[in-house]
Amino acid sequence: MTGTPTVNDRILFLYELLAFACIAGFAAYDLRKRRVPDRALLLFLPFALMAPLVRTGLFGTALLLPLFLFSFTGAAAGFLVLLSAAMISKEGAGIGGGDIKLAGVMGFIYGPSRMLAILLIASGLAACISLAAGRKRKEGRFSLPFVPFLMAGSLAVTLAAFF
Repeated sequence: MTGTPTVNDRILFLYELLAFACIAGFAAYDLRKRRVPDRALLLFLPFALMAPLVRTGLFGTALLLPLFLFSFTGAAAGFLVLLSAAMISKEGAGIGGGDIKLAGVMGFIYGPSRMLAILLIASGLAACISLAAGRKRKEGRFSLPFVPFLMAGSLAVTLAAFF
């Protein structure tokens, strides 16, 4: 980023750090329980819906409708990409419903391009870990929670946007 950071940039950065903290909580839960709780997603949703309002501090209220459309496009991108992956996978293996819903909520915060970057980073990391673990594990099915990879992607995208 070039130029002098403004207060609004700091507010947006703090907002995205809080979003990351929430996603980190989902990741910790997913590692322990292998699921994403719907109730927690419902509590996270109002926070995510504030994203366009936080961004209006940067651009003014005249752009509120385009920012909501931008956020809805990001939500659709996150939701539909993982839904497609789940539908393509064999016998229900792969992406779970909680991962799909969380990606949709995250897309509302990050917008379409950054959400697709998050999914690309998360998928690449998951593929590397899966290949490395697959070599060590010869038999049986291998289960890998996806939310920690979404968390890593969101951290990378947030830091790249502000530093």
